[in-house]
Order: sequence, then structure tokens, then C-alpha cells
Amino acid sequence: MNGLQHCEYSAADFEATVIETTDTRLIHVSGYGLCASQGWTLQLVAANPGVVPHPESLWLEVRETPPASGAPARVLTETSVEAMIEDAHAKQVVIRFRWREGFVLPLRDRVGALR
Repeated sequence: MNGLQHCEYSAADFEATVIETTDTRLIHVSGYGLCASQGWTLQLVAANPGVVPHPESLWLEVRETPPASGAPARVLTETSVEAMIEDAHAKQVVIRFRWREGFVLPLRDRVGALR
């Protein structure tokens, strides 16, 4: 654990699933971070809005908000995060962090997807 600065993340704790319907293609990304206490909020946001140099990769960044209260008790807590993104071309999801190296998630087809 790296103190209260950031939660810990592993590619094994995330997954990216393609959901295709007749008129759209969605990518559902979900996972969790191991945080030093309860009360953390996690978000997945676009890491490269605008022109994307690699359209086969969907780039997301994890944003963390620590608990608002003073010094919470140190209780390791799994804190979930998820996003649903419409994307017609991505073959993988890149999860980025501002303070450490990120990781790449392969896209999985949803079992029983609507066609």
C-alpha cells in the first residue's frame, strides 16, 4: 500500500466487455482499487479526448478522490469503478494513472450479446 496518496490497482482486477446491439457498440469497463480506508471515490474518465492517434485503443484514466473526513481509520477497502463508453473501433482499453504506469485490457465479447 502506498499510504493515503493513492489506491493500489492491478490489471487482474479490471475487465472490459463489448456490448453490441443492432445500432451501437458499447464498452463496459469495470474494476476496483484497494484503498487505504473507506470513503474513496473512483472515476474512469477519457484520457485522450479529441484526436486519438490510436483508434484501436480506448484510453481511460483513473481519477481518485480521497475521503473528505480528517484521518479515517486504516481499513483496506475494495472501491469499485466502472464506465460505459460508446466506441465503434476499439480493440483494447488502456487504463492510465498520473502517478504510475498503466495497463492494457483486452476487450471481451459479452456472452449472449444482442445482435
